[in-house]
Amino acid sequence: MKKVVYGLIGLGLSGLNSAHAAITTNDVQTNIQGRTESADIAVQNIVANFMIFLAIIAVLYLLWGGFQILTAGGDEEKVTKGKTIIIQAGLGLLVIFLANSIVQWVLGIITQ
Repeated sequence: MKKVVYGLIGLGLSGLNSAHAAITTNDVQTNIQGRTESADIAVQNIVANFMIFLAIIAVLYLLWGGFQILTAGGDEEKVTKGKTIIIQAGLGLLVIFLANSIVQWVLGIITQ
């Protein structure tokens, strides 16, 4: 179990490292000077970043539900609890992706 946890932590840290490496000085200079994008693009960026955050939370819940099932040790109540968490997190991911699509579609209609 420790190997799985350490592997997930290492995977997460390597993802952070690659995200950090993607920042260039041009991006930093642009952020210092301020952006000249319109309000609709700013709102779309905020919504997209918020949806990514929610998707990460939902994936963490999926992992937690799987962990609950793996460590149940034959206890049917814990298995049921883990399955419920996985189902709810899966539905949450579905709602997040649908909401993101709907918001992008509505913003596209408004801005045209």
